[in-house]
Amino acid sequence: MAAPPGVSWAQTVDELYASGVKARQAQHFDEAADLLKRALALKPDNADALVQLGFVELGRNDLPAARDAFSRALSLAPTYMDASFGLAEVEFRSGNLDAALPLAEKVAGAEPGNADAAALVETIRKAKQAAGGKPKPAPGAAPAKKAPLRRADPVAGLMEQGRRLRAAGKLAEAAQAYRRALKLSPRNTDVLVALGLVAGAGQRFDEAGQFFDRALAIKPGLLDARLGKVRLAIWQGDVPRARAIVDDVLASAPDNVEALNLDARISLLEADYTRAGQSFDRVLASDPRNAEALVGIGDVRRAEGDDAAARAAYNQALAIEPGSAEIEQRLAEPPPRKWRFDIGTEVSDLTGGLGDWTESAAGLAYRLSPATTLSGRTRVATRYGHTDVQIEGRIDEAFSPAFSAYALAAATPDADFLARYSIGAGASWQVVAPAKAFGPVSLNIDARYDDFANAGVTTVSPWVQGYILDGRLGLSARWVHAEDDIGTRADGYVLRADLAVTQRFNVFGGYADAPEISDGTLVPTRTVFGGVSFDVTDPLTLRASIAHEQRPTFDRTIVGLGLTARF
Repeated sequence: MAAPPGVSWAQTVDELYASGVKARQAQHFDEAADLLKRALALKPDNADALVQLGFVELGRNDLPAARDAFSRALSLAPTYMDASFGLAEVEFRSGNLDAALPLAEKVAGAEPGNADAAALVETIRKAKQAAGGKPKPAPGAAPAKKAPLRRADPVAGLMEQGRRLRAAGKLAEAAQAYRRALKLSPRNTDVLVALGLVAGAGQRFDEAGQFFDRALAIKPGLLDARLGKVRLAIWQGDVPRARAIVDDVLASAPDNVEALNLDARISLLEADYTRAGQSFDRVLASDPRNAEALVGIGDVRRAEGDDAAARAAYNQALAIEPGSAEIEQRLAEPPPRKWRFDIGTEVSDLTGGLGDWTESAAGLAYRLSPATTLSGRTRVATRYGHTDVQIEGRIDEAFSPAFSAYALAAATPDADFLARYSIGAGASWQVVAPAKAFGPVSLNIDARYDDFANAGVTTVSPWVQGYILDGRLGLSARWVHAEDDIGTRADGYVLRADLAVTQRFNVFGGYADAPEISDGTLVPTRTVFGGVSFDVTDPLTLRASIAHEQRPTFDRTIVGLGLTARF
């Protein structure tokens, strides 16, 4: 006998049970019965699977098989209300009103909010009243057929309602549906896991963890709850913990579709696009209509810089899940702009009748790949009637989502006051992932050597940067150490704050007490600075800044304007 489409014979009890419930909810009763029976073959005392099988047999109108399943479940768990409700439905449909009524009344009494149990009690009572004046059927006679109730399993209906609401991005409404289901069935682990997923998606991480823990307390080792903890770790940005949990799950369930999807999602976060694509492909090989895997393939292609292939995968997923807010949001993102052009100019007014300095720069950057950016910049500076032109090249490389580095080289032909040549490098390491109110936090370092006509200067600058207020306020602190080739040293610091006032308007400000390199000399300088930036459109940003420096021999006021264009 062949396995149902998209199902592997190596599935665990939990996987078979979950697939069977989904098939029953979709009214694929034959497939559901096969899956649940296979689960029971592996674990005959699984009361949940027996109850679900009972409702499947009710759907196929096989009343003897349904009675057997519910009775077996009650022999294992005598207080299992869903099993009592199902058995009451079986007896009612079989015409055994005297047996059906106490069962239905038992459920209605134990679960006062169970509208379906109350409705069944009322229906049975009316049927008994209608049959009161009629002769009882002869022994062995076939009972009259009764119209089945539309919803024999209220929990399943609420679960399906919650699933649809969650897929549409209506998390609060989905949570309400799941909580109603939990009131009807407080120990239903499917409901607890669903509530955990909704809470996690809404960034209520502590609440989500509590729901998963409650499910695991009822069923230790429950696969769905363990995978819920993987998703929770991903939402919290704890990639190492997510990797450890999912690897543990895959060790015992290597063909589990959800575990493979999560393995791929974690690989994306680790920038391991090869592994991510392989895991998503394994999912699609067994379930070609798995929307989550198709979205994942799109994310892999987008991360690799192939936007056309990404959109093709997203459109395939949207055809399977029409109206999905998550997929539509991905499709609404504009194609990535690989080029960036920056231009700016500064005018400095010097006290003491020393005149003005000017400095202008133009730069062009190209994103060669999602991880690699190449850029070049030309700088033109004028001081005391002399003009220097400096040319710089730079490469930036993101080795992982948390670690990146850069290197640069610059040269100034016929230099008068700028460095004849410069080399530099730096790195950034994200030590705290972004969360709702705090983070990310990164540790950074910049190092540079400038060779002037009369001296060489080495500058090393480690700094830390963090964000608060949901990422809207960034704070950074930088230490500056400079030393020339004859042993002169100078140290200082720079403090800066960046605030996103609106989505398009940003301001920054700060204070520095750090050495300035001027014509190869280390000059102690105190500076107050600030500025604004405004995104006129998505690809165009305007900038303005002002700063005031205090030096031993003069003060300097700097006004700057610039723009950035992305295309």
